Amino acid sequence: MQAKMNAWVQYAIAVMFLVGLFGFFYNAGEQVECPNCPEVDCPAVNNSDVINAIGGVQDTLDEDDNWKDIAKEIATDEWEARDYKEIYKALDDLKGDIDDRDDISRVVVKDEEVISFDVDDEDAVVVQEVKVYYEDLDGDDKKVYLTITTEIDEGEVENVDIELG
Repeated sequence: MQAKMNAWVQYAIAVMFLVGLFGFFYNAGEQVECPNCPEVDCPAVNNSDVINAIGGVQDTLDEDDNWKDIAKEIATDEWEARDYKEIYKALDDLKGDIDDRDDISRVVVKDEEVISFDVDDEDAVVVQEVKVYYEDLDGDDKKVYLTITTEIDEGEVENVDIELG
């Protein structure tokens, strides 16, 4: 009989515990009055201001990326101009084993980076690693790596420096 009574007591305690637990969680979402707490005024957030600010940042990032792409195109156009005239002159000075601009069969950009830029002034410094395929004085096919650094000032090419890469 003692065992049955202990089981009923344990059962009653468990039921009271569950009812209390349910009551606790049921009231957990209610606000508690605090007469001594300072009142906090939370201003309303205007979502359009936040969206406009994010849009402005995105526009600036897009503008930077667009200018970098344009600067790379300007740099490439410069050394591609007149059948690779700039590259021919550099190869003639650096290697001395090329006869004519027509001996350059192709130039492949391996890597390019805009290392500094100013969108507003349309300034940039573009560094390009290129692989040049050409025919030397003996008629042999050659390839050489060059590093081309192009300085752009106000949207115009200011200087082109070509070195062996």
